[in-house]
Amino acid sequence: MHKIFSFILFLFPIHLVFIKIKNFLYDNNIIDPIKIDTKIISIGNVSLGGAGKTPFTIALSNFLKEKMGVSVGVVTRGYGRRNSHHNFLFNNHSWQDCGDEVIVLTNNLSRSIPVYISSNKILGAKELSSLGCDIVILDDAFQHRKLGRDIDIVLLSPDELVPKNQKTFPWGLLREPFYNIKRANIIIATKMNLYNSKILPPNSFPLNTSFQKELLSSDDASKITIKQLSKLKNIMSLCGIGKPVSFQNSLESLDISVKKHLTYSDHHSFTEKDIANILSHIEKLNIESIVCTEKDWVKLMDFDDEISIPIYAIRLNYCLNKDIEDAVLRLL
Repeated sequence: MHKIFSFILFLFPIHLVFIKIKNFLYDNNIIDPIKIDTKIISIGNVSLGGAGKTPFTIALSNFLKEKMGVSVGVVTRGYGRRNSHHNFLFNNHSWQDCGDEVIVLTNNLSRSIPVYISSNKILGAKELSSLGCDIVILDDAFQHRKLGRDIDIVLLSPDELVPKNQKTFPWGLLREPFYNIKRANIIIATKMNLYNSKILPPNSFPLNTSFQKELLSSDDASKITIKQLSKLKNIMSLCGIGKPVSFQNSLESLDISVKKHLTYSDHHSFTEKDIANILSHIEKLNIESIVCTEKDWVKLMDFDDEISIPIYAIRLNYCLNKDIEDAVLRLL
């Protein structure tokens, strides 16, 4: 039945009709978005994932809080969490309760930035506003048009800038037609250095990816840098993100040579079967250490005792360039 439905959707993608109708109604002010008494910044993309929304949300939130002294809060749906209908303020929850990206957010945000987990962005924004937040940042909200925003930021990864890849689901990996990026106030091309991309949309800002020198480690007592990891042999990489090729490109750019790449779907929750497969590769290939993304590291720590070899995570530098900072401040 699922295959039949997918085939019908491929031939008659009715969801695109609803997307066009929704955008027409909002673009022509037939439906007015809800406004609240707090500045709203939306961060989103047009693809199904992998543009770097979480790192950008961290960077922008910290910039506004630490450099500008503004009270900031973040609303995120907590994709992949156990109870998706619950709405709550983060308070040392597990990744199972709030989602892997929320843990990455809270591990890297300034401690005074509250994070509200809800699929209802209006509710989340109102709750953070009631806590005194001057600015609420909506994580992954470009397609959510019910709540008005003061700044709409859309992120584009390099592969989305290639014309042949600008096809909407189910024919491609875009959530909505590419030309809809025109409704964004700020367009940012991410990961440009990881793909050696030369394509840049008009009136957009490039944002290269950089990394922190020190890695996360499964052994708190064992501190290791990227440079030290690059000298090791028999490394295996694990990756469960929207666009795993960007992680592989990251490793190459850092001169980290891996013996085996294991890739999983975005937000993948590791099972005992997965761990058995990982252990099999470790034994067969004589793997001595694992490198992964921070998002995967959060979940792999549940199996630290079983895996037994060191698990390292590459951490991004969560920062913006001055052009992007100035563009945001001009619109606030």
